[in-house]
Amino acid sequence: MEMENQEVLRSKPLSYEASKTVLKSLSLKTREAINRRIPALCTINFRLPYVLENVVITREIFETDGRRWYPTPAAVHSSENSLRQVMNARKSELTILQEKLEKEPQYCVNKSCEEILEQLFDEYIRDGTVVRGSLCLWSIPEFLKRRRENERDLKMKVTTLELKTKEAEDYEHFIRFTDLDVMENVKIVGFGNALPLLDKPEGIHDLQLFVKSWITIGREIGTRFSWVRRRFEDVLDILDHLKTHFGAVQPGSNLEYYFSRKKIYGNSVTVKLGDDRELVMFCHKINIPSGIFSKETTIYTFEMEVVASRENS
Repeated sequence: MEMENQEVLRSKPLSYEASKTVLKSLSLKTREAINRRIPALCTINFRLPYVLENVVITREIFETDGRRWYPTPAAVHSSENSLRQVMNARKSELTILQEKLEKEPQYCVNKSCEEILEQLFDEYIRDGTVVRGSLCLWSIPEFLKRRRENERDLKMKVTTLELKTKEAEDYEHFIRFTDLDVMENVKIVGFGNALPLLDKPEGIHDLQLFVKSWITIGREIGTRFSWVRRRFEDVLDILDHLKTHFGAVQPGSNLEYYFSRKKIYGNSVTVKLGDDRELVMFCHKINIPSGIFSKETTIYTFEMEVVASRENS
């Protein structure tokens, strides 16, 4: 099918809308080849967002679809001593790692490492870019932090986001670039100064909107959400807030029927979703056994899951 679409682009001129339709159906590598071989389509091709499999963005690399770009400062001869080499931050050696290729192409580029990473970001990440696998961020590059608030924000369509960060502000710098309506899974690995992001005041408000969307849309039975909290009291506060806002009720003895293999801690609440389903929210207590370098710990999670109503099961 892709070969046929390429032939259509080569054989006869198409309207703007028809060209967009054909280009959207092509793979990333094919669209990159079109940029090199069919100049007349470059403008249209550049305006269309890509569909990517997996993306990794750090302060040192950019990676997507089996390719990793790794720029490092270039070594140049010192102007004072030609026998001595020094690092030139304005020039870079760019290494491209590719799956199934033994050779690693290297290029000398008259740009800083950050300029290269920013150019790669702007090339592959556009408004509407789809990441079908996961988007992994290991700290936020400085160029993203400098993007102005009044600049037109792009929105990536990401279902799975993994953020590894030392700073709580990293969350705020990047979350505005993602479409929250399509996001399904979020994993935040925080260390250093990242823990305050769990206590941001907008957290409970965002969760309230999230729960409302589940109630409105009507999620399928078995859909589950989990949010790790540091204290049991934090989960209780969440449950009390949601109970008041949505008019939730306590499920009573039904909870053991729903989750016989979970360790429920404290009260729980439920909201009816039509005649056959309900959204159950509760605190899950998890005991983590001691290891070689750690002692036994207990964590608490806010859990919600769509289940079949007992009277209809």
